[in-house]
Amino acid sequence: MVLSFLIALILWAPQTSWGFSAETAAKYQAQIIEKRLWTDPQWIKLGHYRKNLLSGYRSPIQGSFFISPDGPTDPKAELLATIDLLFLEKESGSKAQCRYLARTSWLKKVLASNGNDFISCPERDQWKEQLGAEEIYIVFASSDLSSAGASFGHTFLRAHNPKNKKERELLDYGINYAAFTGTESGALYALKGLFGFYPGTYSMLPYYQKMREYTNLEGRNLWDYKLNLTQQQVGFLIDHLLELEGSFSPYYFADDNCSQQILELIEVARPHLNVAASFRDITIPLDTVKVLAANDMLSGEGLRTSLQTEWRFRYSNLSFSQRSELKKVIENPRQINLSSIEKKEQAEVLETSLSYFAIQEYRQQKDFEEVKYPLSIARAQLGAVTDPIEIPKPASPLSSPDSVAYYLGYGKLDKNEFYRLKWRRAFHDLLSNDSGLSPFSHLEIFSLDLRYFPEFENLDLYKMILLKTFSTTPVNVLDTPTTWKLDIGTEEKMNPYLHFGVGLSWDVAGLKESRFSFLAVSENYRLSEKAQPFLGIEGLFMSKISSDVRGLLGAQYLHDLSLGRNIEEYQWGLAMDVSRNEIRLTGRIRDNIPEWNLSVIF
Repeated sequence: MVLSFLIALILWAPQTSWGFSAETAAKYQAQIIEKRLWTDPQWIKLGHYRKNLLSGYRSPIQGSFFISPDGPTDPKAELLATIDLLFLEKESGSKAQCRYLARTSWLKKVLASNGNDFISCPERDQWKEQLGAEEIYIVFASSDLSSAGASFGHTFLRAHNPKNKKERELLDYGINYAAFTGTESGALYALKGLFGFYPGTYSMLPYYQKMREYTNLEGRNLWDYKLNLTQQQVGFLIDHLLELEGSFSPYYFADDNCSQQILELIEVARPHLNVAASFRDITIPLDTVKVLAANDMLSGEGLRTSLQTEWRFRYSNLSFSQRSELKKVIENPRQINLSSIEKKEQAEVLETSLSYFAIQEYRQQKDFEEVKYPLSIARAQLGAVTDPIEIPKPASPLSSPDSVAYYLGYGKLDKNEFYRLKWRRAFHDLLSNDSGLSPFSHLEIFSLDLRYFPEFENLDLYKMILLKTFSTTPVNVLDTPTTWKLDIGTEEKMNPYLHFGVGLSWDVAGLKESRFSFLAVSENYRLSEKAQPFLGIEGLFMSKISSDVRGLLGAQYLHDLSLGRNIEEYQWGLAMDVSRNEIRLTGRIRDNIPEWNLSVIF
């Protein structure tokens, strides 16, 4: 009897003291099969699995993340292989449990387990304690059409330590997902990014580095929102981030991008959220922030304005004489002579010049202290003659219209009535509310414009836009940035066209939130037949009349190279927000043929 007890004790001891054996692994695999735990939503989210057309699964994660060879497409095989790795052998299992922290934590929760089967990971615990992350914020960097990669904005996360208050938030860590593109740029960069030729990886950097990248180098405002996650969910998210080390996935600019992956990372902590699956064709960062807000995942709203925003605000408030003096100061900061203007105006010029050099330090990666020092001394000598600036807070990105839009309208082309139905996939146009977007810009990707003429009982695809962009940055006494536009699509009878233009833009003095653009343009019609090219000039005046009303006026003078004649075009538009919808009245006269259209956009 005693001998039988000792034999049983020896056989039982490895499982209770070590927790690593074939019996332990088999026991947990039996539970998994009985409970079908590979279908658990949190396990599906831990593998970043997505449903495919045949109701199977596929994960985009590559690298060293999956254990089973079939892991990327088979959640069950991956879970059973995980059990083998974590509990079969003591040495490999101990390393694996500290490697796959989130998986191990989830298994500890869902399995009827022996506590001795799980080990502690003091190095990981110490690192997480130093990080001190108890809250997660999602950060939205506003869009910038001057860069292809920034056209739609960007989202990343901030792991917040409650001890870091106010400006100490810069000591938090940013969690970013981005494409590794090397030094490539231009058309090749855009094409490779569209077709997933770049690897995308997660990274953690001190938040001040991310802030400097966006607000100082790129001049983009940062909006942040606290995610409604518990402290335990925050810890689980961090654990999963750690187990993604050494992994990557193909980065697609349009859909499988920063925001898609950030949503999937959030869903690991909140597996029943299911918001990432709503974005499959195009994932726009601003839309992902909105969908989190719609699912009660956000609280609060913070804004960190860029150095560029501060510079433009200071510059816009200078008079013509001050701007002239500013140019002299910037060109020769060691010989300051501002005696021609009042003392307060002198201080404003010096403050604006210091703001300008602050931007140049980051853009040129060069120390301007020798230049800034005499400016700072001159400003200090003037005393307290100016008030601290208060930059008006822009409208919240959450108040901007959805990227997908439907236009229902009625209008006249010459004397013929028509009804209009337009569908726009993304993103916005010159008359749209541009909260969180590049001001006075147009970025439209794939839209269909249908018109029905009752008199002729004819329904026609009037226009299909594949890509339409218009980027404006105002000229000032120091810089002359380029304004440009591109429009590719088809007109009536599916005739392809290609229009483009380049020029300059100016903010209109005395009119807040107004801009004038002047461009040399080329319009090219009927590219499938004998091309019909036009060359000419275009002027466009755009204004935000109020917070809810926007308007534009434009004129074009074109020369038809194929027929040798000149044509003129005049256009106008007025848009007004009504709740979440928009009422828009537009019109134009081209080659003496008038057209107008009244639309409701929702």
